[in-house]
Amino acid sequence: MKTTPAEDRRAAIVCSHVALGLHPILRAVRDEPTMLEDSGWQFNCGVEDEDESTAKVWLVCEVLEDEPSLAEFMGYPPLTVLTRPDVESPWTVGGKAAETGTK
Repeated sequence: MKTTPAEDRRAAIVCSHVALGLHPILRAVRDEPTMLEDSGWQFNCGVEDEDESTAKVWLVCEVLEDEPSLAEFMGYPPLTVLTRPDVESPWTVGGKAAETGTK
């Protein structure tokens, strides 16, 4: 049986501002996963002075509980970049997914 994004238990990196509920997710970047348990996704609030050492590890399904609008993008390829200026705006797809027309 195929796992849906809402059931995805692979790891994702979340900035501390998002993890603590201080800011919404405004940027998502997918790197090449380094192991089976790694989704490759990193989610952050877009703050310029983000301290990577304070980032947290969440499950993809936990990220989607916090931000369901990301579910449609979880199957996009590594090097995908998603951005939006605020929570009311739609996601803009960049990086590899934009180049290949991935949907």
